[in-house]
Amino acid sequence: MEETEEIKPDIKPGKPWKNEGFYTSFEEADAVRQKLNRIWEGSEQHKGMQVKVKWSNARQKFMVKTRLHPDFELKKEAKETKNNGKGKRRNKKNTDRTKFDPTASF
Repeated sequence: MEETEEIKPDIKPGKPWKNEGFYTSFEEADAVRQKLNRIWEGSEQHKGMQVKVKWSNARQKFMVKTRLHPDFELKKEAKETKNNGKGKRRNKKNTDRTKFDPTASF
């Protein structure tokens, strides 16, 4: 018997979605989704925007979610890391004081 090992591709999580609103019926949520699509359709400023309707079991409502598709996002330049100054003070050790001071004895 040969055991074949399935090779599963690594699925990376995508860009997060933002909640635009919560609606009690799918028709209401779908109307908002279609309205956003119509607004974004001809606009160059909103190119690459995505919208979807999703059921929220916790709230028992439909959610309208939006995001900018990752392919249309501007690449951010490498930012310089900025220290807040805390690490330097916390990690600094006092080298002129030893752990045991023999002059402090009787």
